[in-house]
Amino acid sequence: MEECTVSKAQDVVTSMLAKTSAIGQDAVNKAKAFDEKHRLTASASEKVISFDRRVGLTDKLTVGISVVNEKVKYVDQRLHVSDKTMAAIFAAERKLNDTGSAVKTSRYVSAGTAWLNGAFSKVAKAGQDAGTKTREKFHLAVSNLTCKGTFFFFLVCGC
Repeated sequence: MEECTVSKAQDVVTSMLAKTSAIGQDAVNKAKAFDEKHRLTASASEKVISFDRRVGLTDKLTVGISVVNEKVKYVDQRLHVSDKTMAAIFAAERKLNDTGSAVKTSRYVSAGTAWLNGAFSKVAKAGQDAGTKTREKFHLAVSNLTCKGTFFFFLVCGC
């Protein structure tokens, strides 16, 4: 009984995912065609490039970034921030290694790990099954969209 309910739930979810993906793909394709027809992206890009050439924004940003980088290097050399940070990281790493060794030998951790591994395997199997069903239904939904000519039919009929 429980497996039947899970199977029906998977069937509903995979159908919804497939139909939503097909509609989304159709909308993206139509948006791309609209953009290409009206050259919206190309026009916006041309305007940004033109503005950048007039104002010199890219050059100004490049110079500003270089100045900031030089200041950071100067402060780091003066205060040895990088060296101190690396020393702190190495000390923390040593502590983690010591803690990790203690955790590895714990029987409770081993038992919990085995239980989690089993649970993750079951979830992964269910996900794989749902993914396979969704992929099959997606291809069916896409072919229905292309055969029917419009996604409104798809929405009304729930096919």
